[in-house]
Amino acid sequence: MADEANTSGNGLEFDEPGGLSRRSFIGTAASAGVMLGVAGAVRMPFARADRPAESRPARIAKNLIFMVSDGMSMGTLQLADLQCRLKRGRASNWVSLIESGEVTRGLVDTRAADSFVTDSAAASSAWSTGVLHDNRKISWAPDGSLPETLLMRAKAAGKATGLVTTTRLSHATPAAFCVNLPDGNRDEEDRIAWQMLERPVDVMLGGGARFFDPFLAEPGVADPFEVVRDRTQLETSRDSPSGKRLLGLFSRSHMAFELDRDLTEEPWLPDMTVAALERLARHPDGFVLQIEAGRVDHAAHYNDAPGLVGDQVAFDDALGSVLEFVGGRDDTLVVITTDHGNANPGLTDYGQRGIDGFEVLCNAQRSLQWVVRELGREWTAPALREAVRAATTIDLDPEDVDLLLRARRGERVDPLHMRRAEYGAIGQVLANYSKVSFVSPNHTADFVEISAMGPGCELLPGFMRINDVHPVLVSALDLPPTAATEAGAEVDG
Repeated sequence: MADEANTSGNGLEFDEPGGLSRRSFIGTAASAGVMLGVAGAVRMPFARADRPAESRPARIAKNLIFMVSDGMSMGTLQLADLQCRLKRGRASNWVSLIESGEVTRGLVDTRAADSFVTDSAAASSAWSTGVLHDNRKISWAPDGSLPETLLMRAKAAGKATGLVTTTRLSHATPAAFCVNLPDGNRDEEDRIAWQMLERPVDVMLGGGARFFDPFLAEPGVADPFEVVRDRTQLETSRDSPSGKRLLGLFSRSHMAFELDRDLTEEPWLPDMTVAALERLARHPDGFVLQIEAGRVDHAAHYNDAPGLVGDQVAFDDALGSVLEFVGGRDDTLVVITTDHGNANPGLTDYGQRGIDGFEVLCNAQRSLQWVVRELGREWTAPALREAVRAATTIDLDPEDVDLLLRARRGERVDPLHMRRAEYGAIGQVLANYSKVSFVSPNHTADFVEISAMGPGCELLPGFMRINDVHPVLVSALDLPPTAATEAGAEVDG
């Protein structure tokens, strides 16, 4: 299955009734908002505060920690909080912050320039540059310009910069914070990896070694980096006096789901968070750090409720590490958000059935990706039942086993075409037991949560477009003005 659904292929230029192209319609909606009534389309003002860039914060932030739970629907936040309450006897860190009133909160409309449903490339590019982007584009604006990315603006202002992710480092969310990709798209990860090595990012921790290693093998390319490959080397690097840029490549592709992490030598997201903060905090002029739990999104694509909750809880534990770092400090803006919803999971049964089902989910030991890899090409009823039982403790009934085998053969077993992928069928069958179901295997157009604390958080509007987050960050950090680079200009250095 693809890393993320391609939501940009839904027709960009064909005419709607009345001669309005879909691109024109979506562009109009992005600036005005759209409400559909019985009598037809009625344009409504897009309610938001004045652009935050026109205001100044009460205090300037020296540091920015921008935390992203990629693909987090509101149901994902709730499910992780419920698991924390049941298994740890306390609320999640994020919900605790909300309950305490210590954060400024808002809702974000995540739509892209060309689609109501965004992908991570367009969303992260909007955060990074303040410009709405087409899906699949990495800081390459619809007008052909290459707006300066947030990390490069921070670096020009003298700050250290960092990226931490559980996906490949060359994946869309981290890439758009530092890379411009003219005439290309998010799938060109070899180009992205090269540009990430060329651009002066001080700390990069995640997966994706297969895209970076060919360049690192070239003479001189690896010289500026301290390269670490596993959790032991990362721990050792925390006391390194080398002064080199820190590059952690812990997997050839994406890092493991949290439920499967004990099968690897990979560090935990909180480990990477602490290592990055310790390294960046040495810089006298402050830093900007993006931290992404990217596999939350992938678990949602797979309709994998246990995998989803496991990675969301790991993200929440990384937030706990961030809160320990900022405790007693007054110089750091922390922003916690997501780029879009995905699959809209929710606990959806009443009374004891819902309680018992969620406890089943909490007992899971492995992800659905592990199940599918265990099965390989040999999908038989006994092997399927055993793999699912080993991963989730669920003993599938014969009817469910038969349905999954028919889905594997390509038969249509779900009325919704989008749920015909093999992971979608497994996820929906397991919902009979966990009582957590999904709307689809795709991103959604839902408004999403954003929470902020620290200097500049008061600039956050209560409701905003996703590109309106950028001026809040720029104003809080008091970054100097930027100039967009013309398309075709040299951007690989």
